[in-house]
Amino acid sequence: MKKLCCPVKGKKARPLSAAASLLLAFILIPLGLIAEDALSPDNAAAELLLQRLKNVARPLFEEVPAFCYRVKATLQTPTEISEPRVENAVTEDRQASLTLFRYENNECGLVLISPWKNVAILRTASKTAIILPDAHVSFVGRGDLPPDCDFLNPVGFSARFITPETSLSSFIAMMNESSFDFAFRKLLLPHLRLQPAVSESEGKTAFRLADSLKITFTASESSAISLDAGEGLRDINRLRYFEIACEPVSGSVIPASWTADPAMTETEVSREDLEKMIFRGLKRILSIKLPGVHTELAARRIANGELRHHDGQTLVLLAGNPEEMGQAHAALLQPWMRLLADSTIYLVGLVETVKKARWFIADLDDAWSRVSPHIPERYHREMEAMASASTDISLREIRLSNVFPEYFHCSGFALFGSATADGTLYHGRVLDYMTEIGLQDCAVTFVVKPQAGRAFFNPGFAGFTGAVGGMNESQLSIGEMGGRGRFLWDGVPMSFLVRRALEECDTLQQVKDLWANSPRTCEYFYIFADAKIPDAVGLRATPDQLTFLGAGEAHDFLGDGIPDAVVMSAGNRLRHLRRLVQEGHGSFVATSSLRLMDRPVAMRSNLHNILFIPARQQAYVAIASPFAPAAEQEYVFYDIKELLSELP
Repeated sequence: MKKLCCPVKGKKARPLSAAASLLLAFILIPLGLIAEDALSPDNAAAELLLQRLKNVARPLFEEVPAFCYRVKATLQTPTEISEPRVENAVTEDRQASLTLFRYENNECGLVLISPWKNVAILRTASKTAIILPDAHVSFVGRGDLPPDCDFLNPVGFSARFITPETSLSSFIAMMNESSFDFAFRKLLLPHLRLQPAVSESEGKTAFRLADSLKITFTASESSAISLDAGEGLRDINRLRYFEIACEPVSGSVIPASWTADPAMTETEVSREDLEKMIFRGLKRILSIKLPGVHTELAARRIANGELRHHDGQTLVLLAGNPEEMGQAHAALLQPWMRLLADSTIYLVGLVETVKKARWFIADLDDAWSRVSPHIPERYHREMEAMASASTDISLREIRLSNVFPEYFHCSGFALFGSATADGTLYHGRVLDYMTEIGLQDCAVTFVVKPQAGRAFFNPGFAGFTGAVGGMNESQLSIGEMGGRGRFLWDGVPMSFLVRRALEECDTLQQVKDLWANSPRTCEYFYIFADAKIPDAVGLRATPDQLTFLGAGEAHDFLGDGIPDAVVMSAGNRLRHLRRLVQEGHGSFVATSSLRLMDRPVAMRSNLHNILFIPARQQAYVAIASPFAPAAEQEYVFYDIKELLSELP
């Protein structure tokens, strides 16, 4: 059996989303449905709507030196919007406003007022700042920028910011004043239905677009256009109401109370880091929320490495010494390495800086300085080789994106002996790792054969040298689940400790000894399994404590023991997983074991699911799509023994 079923992945262009229809509705109407002789629902009203839309869109496709966008929105958001790992949180309608502005060629910025956070970003010729009024903190970078650093310079900003990675790019590429007119009349207008006026005194004109979208504007000089979205568009937190206007700049946009706050503490940071974080973080958010063309990597073979398209997933084989594997890694995966850095350093950095009022990049730098002495020298050499073979990603970015995994929450199980139909050990690993930051876009499955050490199988990410789970040729498998203890960084990073186990260990006892004898970071939970015995063990590890849980043992947090099983998760996911394991005890095979990783055991943020079958050196892997978690994708089969036989 080569695979369980056919995957749903590999398309070069992603479908446009409803969020894009909200911002630029008419670009989403399928061309094949347009009637060439369609008549206007009302010429005067339609012409006025056209002028309003052109006014709003003009700064996107023309170099307008000064303008101000004002946006109001009502979204149905989770009450714990700042915590992406909360599942099934209660939702409520929340109002937010966003102002984007530009003054001539140097000054630009934005102001966000929302239930999540209030924040302003200001960029002038001499400084760049993030202002957090509620925390009375601002982060400011001053001075000149390098000649090739054009991150937030407002001149030509749209062309740099709106790239083919977002669906807005196709709109910008074809738009000018005449093509805008054509697109409106041929693509949008035939689908509009003029609505009867509710009140003559209000002077409002409304059109219906499909059943759930209503476009409204007034006949006055106001340039505002609003959209009501029925039950809410799912693309952006069930967005219900959206109003946008493009106006001339008038006075200061940032509230005076924010800039004149006597309690405001100013923190000096690198201006280059600050602008890069804002630019790359916002650009990455745009490509995730309004996805466009995803960069496809070519299948090819080079010295010490090969990239294959394996049933819709990306498979990379690496072999050799650290320098050889690092160079091959970068040569095959460099465009996706950029995605990893943009997601884990700049997108998360921007969100965490605003959320915690802490300079996130300084935290990552501190983490690296504290963990780096504990990382084996061979992994340093591998990352240095990756950087030397890359043209647009630095060694610092590679290092920081490799110390990022401190934000997990996951589930896992190991079943063997009396728990399965044939005694085979099945080890499932559910990685609920914030698909919100787009890591599915750079997901890669690695088969690695180091010059010194055991060969191993490691579903991970482009640019990531560690491992958050895997299986080696000695029939050992490891799955990890994150806990607390962020900032406890004086030890071996979890991901490098997992890789060390895969490369260095042959037995379950050796894995346990490796953890016991290594300085550790943070709090993590693990399942280790050895198919040769067969046996499995759970572990809670902190920097100063190890607590092992044998198969079938009871635990206050995990519940009563289940014979020949280790089951780890949390909350409702744990209860659901335990019930499934108990109901199917004694009958599990590969196909039924896969079902243990379905929703709701897996969360909405479920990035990948893996079923290891170490005794057979086989695995099944499912990876999230841009629009659905891994648990809702097809599983792809890997024969690791066969793949290793092809490596030198």
